[in-house]
Amino acid sequence: MASHSYMIIEGKNQGLISEGCSSLPSIGNKCQAGHEDEIMVLSFAHNMNNIGNIKHAHHNPVIITKLLDKSSPLLAQALSDREELTCTINFYRHSNLAGQEKYYSVKIKGAQIASLTVDVPHSVLENDADPNETIAIRYRDIIWENHAAKTSGYTSWEGAEWDQ
Repeated sequence: MASHSYMIIEGKNQGLISEGCSSLPSIGNKCQAGHEDEIMVLSFAHNMNNIGNIKHAHHNPVIITKLLDKSSPLLAQALSDREELTCTINFYRHSNLAGQEKYYSVKIKGAQIASLTVDVPHSVLENDADPNETIAIRYRDIIWENHAAKTSGYTSWEGAEWDQ
């Protein structure tokens, strides 16, 4: 069973970029009641590694795939302007008690869009696929929180030895 995820993006200049992104005018019949001011996340990927057991882990950008929506031109503008962002990705799962429960979150601060790729699928070969975009987001701080298990982690690049 697929899990649902939603992202809130706040820009230092543009404000709430995700406002109205899961509404009818933004994504049509895929609109999500209760998540109107969040971006529907189709996929999330994030890689960290410490190859060679060096002093610090290497953090790669967070990769998000999402539908083309109201935020798409605003995200392109944020990339163009190198706008600083704060992003929160909330992960939901089915709960026997409460329907959908938010069980996990990733928050990134001091973020910037590193790349943005729009993909409009082939209209004949992939006629059931929707236009989407993939964004890669670099960040200064990252916070992981498992709400269900009550655990969390945090790291920041600010003030690190390799930044000075």
